[in-house]
Order: sequence, then C-alpha cells, then structure tokens
Amino acid sequence: MAGKAVSKELIVEKAVELLDSDGLAAVTLRRLATELGVSAPTLYWHISGKRELLDGMAECLLRRGRTDAFDGPAEGQPWWEWLAEHARAMFETMISVRDAPQVIAGNRPTPESLTEIDVAIGVLAEAGFEPGDAQQVFFVLGGYVGGMALEWQEEAAREREGVEDPELHAAVTDAERYPHIAAAMRSGVHREPMETFLLGLDLLIRGLRSWHAERVGAASPFVSPAR
Repeated sequence: MAGKAVSKELIVEKAVELLDSDGLAAVTLRRLATELGVSAPTLYWHISGKRELLDGMAECLLRRGRTDAFDGPAEGQPWWEWLAEHARAMFETMISVRDAPQVIAGNRPTPESLTEIDVAIGVLAEAGFEPGDAQQVFFVLGGYVGGMALEWQEEAAREREGVEDPELHAAVTDAERYPHIAAAMRSGVHREPMETFLLGLDLLIRGLRSWHAERVGAASPFVSPAR
C-alpha cells in the first residue's frame, strides 16, 4: 500500500478483500489500519466507524452485481422479467463473496446509490405500482435474495466441514414415524441450490404479478379468460 493515499474508497475495498479471504470477523478497524499501513486514528478521517464501513462494503458488493438491468428494462422487456433478472444478479453476487449476505443485510444506501434506487422504483411506478408499494417490493425481494444467499453459504460451509448426521438421515427416511417426510425423501425430487433459488424467485414474481393486477384492476395474468 506504500505510496497510495488512504481514502474511504480504498478502506472499503480493503475491507471487502478481508471479508472474502478471512470472513466478517476479520474485518476490524484495527486490522484494516494494519493492512493499509496507517494508524487507526487515520481511518477516522475517512470513516466514522464500523457501521459506516459496513454500509460502504455493502454498496461495494452491490455494485459488483449491477448489470445493464439496473438501468431499467431493455426495450420491450416486461417489468417482471426485469425484476427477476435484477434479483438473480444480486443473488449471484452475494454467494460469490464470503459472508456477503451478513454485510448486505440491514445496510443503508449511500448517497451515491440513490439515483439507481430512484430509477428502480420508477420502473415499477410506471408499471402501475404506487411508489410506496414499489419500495416494499424491493424490500421483500431483497429479503428473499439475502436469506437464500445466507442459506446457500451456510450449507456450503457444512459440506466443506464434512458434517454428517446419520441419526437424522435415518429418521427422515422412517416411513412409520414420519410418513410424509419419508415420502418426500423417496420422491427423489432434489434441487440444486440454484434451482431452489429460481423456483422461489418464480413463485415470488408470480405473486407480485397477481398483486399488481389487483392493484391496477386487471385480470389475473394466470387465469385463462372464460370462453
């Protein structure tokens, strides 16, 4: 880091590097000061504390997942397809960096991100959502994406650690004690994590489309017209 001036951007980038390599517990102001070769008080010239640091890290991570979808739908693209594209991009970003879901959860937007947020809410407002409802859509979608990303990472950690539970496996395949669970296990329907995420996203988007139709007084998009 010698010869490189310390800035908020540099501090946040180094924090994200530490996050990816060593996890959230390793991201401390003291560790950052050491990595950057400065004194801890120097950091406070650029960042007020851990909360501001986490918000900056969240914004940095979210920027990585931004594609052209964040500029609004492509020409002729329905709002729900755009929304699903947006959600998948964010999910892929969250699972790509260790502990990213914990950092992004509960973050507050930085002033620099408000323009993009305004554009996103505007897309749904133009589709007929009230602005407040449009904002809630993104809150709900963000909660789903973050929760699924957290589950993905925790399951991956169990696999890396080789955690096995033969007693549980025996129980869930015991048709006498747990007939419905055992039937589900026997069905052979096992989805890979991305398939599970996309299934849930499809269900969520379908629900939003139905809710939207109610809001604008339109027929449900999933009910065939009577003949």
